[in-house]
Amino acid sequence: MRIVLISPYLDITSLSTRLLASYLKARGHSVVQIFLQDLESMIRNGIDFEDFYPDEVIDQVIEKVAGYDLLGMSLMSNYFVKMTHLTEKIKEAADIPIVWGGVHPTVAPEQCVDIADYVCVGEGEEALLELANCLQNGIRPTDVKNIWFKDQQGECRNPVREPMANLDNIPFPDYDLEDQFILVGSNILPFDEDILKEMVRGRIHFNGPQHFIYETMWTRGCPHQCTYCINSHNRTLYKGCKTVRRRSIDSVIEEIKGICEKFPWLNRINFMDDDFASASEEQLSLFRDKYKEEIGHPFYALLSVLSSGEQKLSILYDAGLRRTQIGIQTLAVSTNELYRRNFFNRERLLDLARSVRKVFPPSFCPTYDVILENPWETTDDELTTLRGILELPRPYILQLYTLTFYPGTVLFDKAVAEGIIREADVSYLKENHDRKLSYVNFLFMLVNMKLPNNLIKCMAWRPITLLMRSHPVKFALSLLNPVYRTMKKRGVCKAQKNRFHQFLCDHSNK
Repeated sequence: MRIVLISPYLDITSLSTRLLASYLKARGHSVVQIFLQDLESMIRNGIDFEDFYPDEVIDQVIEKVAGYDLLGMSLMSNYFVKMTHLTEKIKEAADIPIVWGGVHPTVAPEQCVDIADYVCVGEGEEALLELANCLQNGIRPTDVKNIWFKDQQGECRNPVREPMANLDNIPFPDYDLEDQFILVGSNILPFDEDILKEMVRGRIHFNGPQHFIYETMWTRGCPHQCTYCINSHNRTLYKGCKTVRRRSIDSVIEEIKGICEKFPWLNRINFMDDDFASASEEQLSLFRDKYKEEIGHPFYALLSVLSSGEQKLSILYDAGLRRTQIGIQTLAVSTNELYRRNFFNRERLLDLARSVRKVFPPSFCPTYDVILENPWETTDDELTTLRGILELPRPYILQLYTLTFYPGTVLFDKAVAEGIIREADVSYLKENHDRKLSYVNFLFMLVNMKLPNNLIKCMAWRPITLLMRSHPVKFALSLLNPVYRTMKKRGVCKAQKNRFHQFLCDHSNK
């Protein structure tokens, strides 16, 4: 069967799409991938999922998928509206069955099955293979687990299969560029090595102009079940099943070796596991020995206070860990209970931060994640988090998120039940760092400006903070908020233009 897979994300790693392609190819299907990264929308709006694809791009997509037997699309929740529009346009012009997969179809299949011909709920390798085989043989896929669909005979909601236990059975991500296309500006071009090199250059975590980054994962699943995250939904979806699974070390090393031989200019590795250090010390030691000997590139990994002690940090530093990101989210006890992060507290954070300072060189700068604009937090909760952060040894960077209510999460249901959002709201159609103008947000921003801690503490004195949260001040700030957001958006757009303008110009006439 001839299959097209589409990824709309700016991140052309698009690991799920590339893994699906390799899995289907290994089992006899022909697969083409199209990466519809919308750089022009990013330059124009500061986000890439706000605008629909222009008609000239949609026409090219329709031309590319003509003659194929199945079209698969991956989408996260914030791409729902954009991908709905694309799907409807393709359906108007082309006779090709469309299957949706990814985060949003998993958490909101009832919504998606009214748009796509088929919806994949949960992991897709085995489900998409079975669906393709059924369609190839003219069989109605009523027994294909994970697949939902509606047709003239009615609606079918197949149950979810257990997650794949042995991840080593999945071939490595597909980087056969001769079978791939990419949207550059308003043109869908063959995906060549020069474009790939530019797309992986100087990205987040390793942002130097000569940093060329390959992203992969050692594990699937997260050991935590935070109520704002898709992983809490997956725990329910796969109740009774093992959701955290780990590839063999040999598989990980072989994948990275192979891709670095194919593209020898790659020199940084990002491990996108939810908690890289959840492996045992023995496993991490084995990884370190093989990684140092056979790869040797500096790498990035997400860490958690629950699994990262001084010994593990020492092993990871010796292996080549040079960038890391650690989730704080909040230091308020009540909010950690709300988030189901009861394991997290100020003492554990400080212990980890001191271990980081002890193990890594003085210049090592971890990134700490914080969630702001939680409607259930009080001023005291927010100040508790701020004061705890000011105790951390520098240097560090705060990555400031705003609480987003994603469908399928516990907090989405709670927000709907309490009238904070309506169930029909698309409150998730926003960029995760899109903060409003408020005094508390300003205090957290000052931490990244490297102002003296004592000055920030004085500004965070509770009476001052309460005064700044009074109705007259909040009203005044609300009037300034559109100006603030416009200036912030202009800054993001300018940064994206500086990053990609020349690249787009170079490829505009190809």
